[in-house]
Amino acid sequence: MKTSRYSLPAILGVALVCMQAPVFGAVEISTLLEKKGPTAKEIITAPSIFREAKLSRLPISLSQIEFLIDHPRMASALAHLYAPFLDHYSVEVRSDQVTHIHDRETLEGDAELIDTSPGRRVYFIAGFFTIFKIRFYGHMVLVTVYSEQRENAAFSVDATTTAYIKIDSSFGGAFARLADYLFPKKVDERIARFLRAAEAITVAVHKDPAGAYRKLGASGEVSAEELREFGLTFM
Repeated sequence: MKTSRYSLPAILGVALVCMQAPVFGAVEISTLLEKKGPTAKEIITAPSIFREAKLSRLPISLSQIEFLIDHPRMASALAHLYAPFLDHYSVEVRSDQVTHIHDRETLEGDAELIDTSPGRRVYFIAGFFTIFKIRFYGHMVLVTVYSEQRENAAFSVDATTTAYIKIDSSFGGAFARLADYLFPKKVDERIARFLRAAEAITVAVHKDPAGAYRKLGASGEVSAEELREFGLTFM
């Protein structure tokens, strides 16, 4: 990677000063700290990469978005149907609290659900992701907060997702922060794809839930019980 006339240490110094992430925000995460202790605290207070993404006026109800969040296989199958531009992630639910996510060579990890409070989900994730063809191993705290808005008979959901990423090695963390500082679009592009996918899914199930039901059944990606629950939730 070229650094022009500036030395790598000089650029790194600027990055470490400038890339300070907000800590905690407005979200209470005491349950996370109780379960994961100092590891989680370090991720939040000194992340290698920090991102916050917002979605406004998603055309579904609070109970419907909770259904999609709490049924990752269903959400993944809908993404394959309605958001083909998204990386083709595979999802395996390994227990009530742990979901394994895999996308060939670009991303893999276990997401443990820590907090299921109303209007909030908190995850602790361990695995790797790839930027600039370099694999980074680390941990992530992912916090999603959402609320329902009502106007006459219509309803919608506003959601904010905050990600704190901590690279395991000190060198890898410094390099990731540097890359993020110099090339933020590399990270932002992947986040943008997730946001577009979320919007595409919610619009599709809102406009044509019966069509989504038929496509899910034909896809073979969800069980009969999951399909039945989808019908009860959206139809």
